[in-house]
Amino acid sequence: MMTSEQYPHILPAHDVPYYEDTQKRTFLQTLRKIRNTTYMLLAYACPNNTLRQWMHRRRGVHIGKHVYLGMFCFLDNLHPEYIYIEDNASINAGTMILTHFNPMKRYAPIFQAQVAPVLIKEGAIVAVRSTIMPGVCVGANAVVSAGSVVEHDVADYTIVKGVPAKKVLEFRDLIKE
Repeated sequence: MMTSEQYPHILPAHDVPYYEDTQKRTFLQTLRKIRNTTYMLLAYACPNNTLRQWMHRRRGVHIGKHVYLGMFCFLDNLHPEYIYIEDNASINAGTMILTHFNPMKRYAPIFQAQVAPVLIKEGAIVAVRSTIMPGVCVGANAVVSAGSVVEHDVADYTIVKGVPAKKVLEFRDLIKE
């Protein structure tokens, strides 16, 4: 679990408006949404990793050095500034990273609308078509197998797979660094 002591630079989780309330935007909010959507769509199919990263950084995504960001990745459009990808991480094609959840008001007794940061730590690999839910931390050198849906934190040096993702192997002792 991410704490403010460990990661003081990461934005804290907080409540957000329900869906109906997000449709009432100021002019500046509308411009921001247009900018984010434009950069996201351009980055989505861009064949060059460096350009993809540049476009996502312009949206507010925090991306470290030597990161691979595959084509056709969807990085949250409404709150991209809550995504943190550390050095040497690999986010492969078709991955979806979500930072917010804002259901309609009629679901308020069941679900809370919120935004929470997502942290992909150094050396982590997120395989193709995986989904990372809000508030998740993928540990250092962890591996998320293809098509997995990650709802909870993944420990360092751990392989997870499935829907929902479950621990398959902890491999810290198997790696020579």
